[in-house]
Amino acid sequence: MRDIAKELGLSTTTVSFVINHKSEEMGISAATVKKVNELIKKKGYKPNNAARVLRTGKSNTIALIVEDISNPFFGNVAKIIELIANKNGYKVFFSSTERDTEIAKSLISIMKQSAVDGFIITATNGLEDEVLRLKKENIPFVLIDRILKDIDTDYVIINNYQGGYQLTNHLINQGYKKIAFVTIVNGMSQMEDRKLGYQAALKDASIPVNDNYCLEVPMIEKTNEEQIELIREFLYQNKEVDAIFFSTNYLGILGIEAIQQNNLTIGKDTAIVSFDDHDLFRLFTPSITVASQPLHDIGSAAIEILLKKLNSTVKATKSVHEILNPEIIIRNSSPKVSKTK
Repeated sequence: MRDIAKELGLSTTTVSFVINHKSEEMGISAATVKKVNELIKKKGYKPNNAARVLRTGKSNTIALIVEDISNPFFGNVAKIIELIANKNGYKVFFSSTERDTEIAKSLISIMKQSAVDGFIITATNGLEDEVLRLKKENIPFVLIDRILKDIDTDYVIINNYQGGYQLTNHLINQGYKKIAFVTIVNGMSQMEDRKLGYQAALKDASIPVNDNYCLEVPMIEKTNEEQIELIREFLYQNKEVDAIFFSTNYLGILGIEAIQQNNLTIGKDTAIVSFDDHDLFRLFTPSITVASQPLHDIGSAAIEILLKKLNSTVKATKSVHEILNPEIIIRNSSPKVSKTK
């Protein structure tokens, strides 16, 4: 930095502000920023991150720990988080838990050892101790997609109850009465809330909640083929079911294959809806009715909450709870029941 400052006739402090992405707040002109960055590129200057951490106590890195980065939901949210983080001088480390609590614990430990400044996490079951430890150590973090109900944290989630209620109510209004609900075993808070919304809509329509119409699919212990077989057998044993609510998009995709294996036609023999959208749902014939989550809003809210915590000199006394609404997109997989059916 001294060499760059000397060559450009600037102070070392000015160069430091540019390198650490503080030029705007310190009133440094765009022309000066351009000159510094061009010389840095020309000289091949690489900041020593370890030295910067020792000097400032900050690494300008964020850990994003999600369930499955290959899932379009998490991938799109991650893209928004990365874009906003980069604009604010932070790099993002991505990792997936694969719904495995031990992997999640290990990832948090590794990221802490790497001196990340903060975390954005989709929590697995059994992660309470690690989250409480982050709070105790005053490490900034935000939960997304699901919460740990017994721990008060910053979080950004969807109104899953509302989405579950609205999807089920849509099916009821279309004339369906024997509606199945397919979800995952040991569901986190978001899955539980979707099921509660489903049950509430049935009760409000004076339709009995039939436990036999609810299937919980193991996601870690079973292969995709085994999961499809479980759904296929469930539908075979409950032939009277006239509509199916899949609690998440990856179950909906497996469900489509199970329905086809049972030689059933979606939109004719059975209606289906799914929480979470997916490109396949738009392109499939018939297209699938969904509760779509506002991915941009989820990602931007999460990173903005975290950045505010990272850049604040005063410890927040109250957690930030951001609850966003899903959008019900009605497509062709849930037509009105014909009077002759």
